[in-house]
Amino acid sequence: MDKSNDKNSSHGLFLRKEVEMHLSHILYKVKNMEEAVKDFENMGFTVIRGGHNYNIWFEDGTFIELFSIKKKPFLIFLFRIIGMKGMANKMKYFQDADVGFIEYSLENKVDDLDKENEQLKRLGYKFTSFSMRKKNQEGEKLKWKITFPYDLHLPFMVASKSYRILMMPDKISHKNGAKKLKKLVWGVHKDYIEDIQSLYQDNRLELVEGSGFKSIEIEGLEDDIFHKEYYK
Repeated sequence: MDKSNDKNSSHGLFLRKEVEMHLSHILYKVKNMEEAVKDFENMGFTVIRGGHNYNIWFEDGTFIELFSIKKKPFLIFLFRIIGMKGMANKMKYFQDADVGFIEYSLENKVDDLDKENEQLKRLGYKFTSFSMRKKNQEGEKLKWKITFPYDLHLPFMVASKSYRILMMPDKISHKNGAKKLKKLVWGVHKDYIEDIQSLYQDNRLELVEGSGFKSIEIEGLEDDIFHKEYYK
């Protein structure tokens, strides 16, 4: 990912903690969704449909989202001309990225992203922020807000309260023993680590110098599945 020119102030000047975000979910890109779901189920995970994608939920409320995406250059162009550059940048990255773990997101426990967006402004980042809607499996309407920074070094952020009430399963159980997310290690350009850390309060997310996914630890998961380079 190239370093964005949309950053217009020094890094690290504004530290936490007016915002109270935590790790939301990790996006896992697949080529063939049907095959991927079967394979993850064969690995002992309970995979639940979540709209167009599929989720592997854990007891602590985090989840892995399995998704596939087709290249739609016109849609990216449209987002740019209507002023949604943050979403356009992220969508292009999703489309161009290799399969596997490609992104993580942060979330809060309320219905807005006002504090988070103000923090981005103080740090000098531009972003696209808007509301989203869809229906769950029971036909209930879900509403949530989402913010996409222009700069791809930063994760996107979600206001999750209403969304989680309707989406998170009442009971979560995996045959392979997986229970909770213990640690996600993610590589970030060194100039951005302090800024991103000012956006969340979650010891499970560890940022290190580098680029992209490094490792994941799941409590109760005896087999080190995600370190076997399973990418389909």
